[in-house]
Amino acid sequence: MLLKIARILFNFIREIVETAFLVILVFLVLYLFLVRPHQIHGDSMLPSYHDGDYLLTEVVSYKFLKRELKRGDVVVFHSPQTTGRDFIKRIVALPGEKIKIQNGAIFIINDQYPQGFLLEESYLPDGTTTQPRRTISEGKFFEIGEGYVVMGDNRARSSDSRDWGVITKTMVVGRAWFRYWPPSALGFIQAQEYPD
Repeated sequence: MLLKIARILFNFIREIVETAFLVILVFLVLYLFLVRPHQIHGDSMLPSYHDGDYLLTEVVSYKFLKRELKRGDVVVFHSPQTTGRDFIKRIVALPGEKIKIQNGAIFIINDQYPQGFLLEESYLPDGTTTQPRRTISEGKFFEIGEGYVVMGDNRARSSDSRDWGVITKTMVVGRAWFRYWPPSALGFIQAQEYPD
């Protein structure tokens, strides 16, 4: 009788350990290779994302599938100023382009548009202007080189490429993919499309 109870208890504990191991293994695979959780800190991405929102950042496409970063992608990246801190911003300009801020608007010059084009940002509230800062000056073209220009959607309250320059692809953790908190905002994050 005692042996039977010991065997049942042993099997029960073994099943718990196996299940715990499997859960930890699945978590590690998801965390290391597929998605990572991130919390929004601050107001730099208002009105798109709010302080305290929780996102899953998809890491597969940029790191392993070598997908190119696109204008409009919301990305999580390592801070160019503070070790151990991640930022979330929107890609506004791509490698090889030139960007100019003039009268509160962003102009881009690239191979496809050598005369340049006005960046139309429908995700920003009406009346939002983009002011120059230390790195990107009013009325002067800023050559991007091999990096990416990123900006927060809340232009007045965002520390971004206008302050500290471009980010490199190696700094990118991944693309904001799914918002899971708050429940009222639950859903996949759509990439911004720009008119041609």
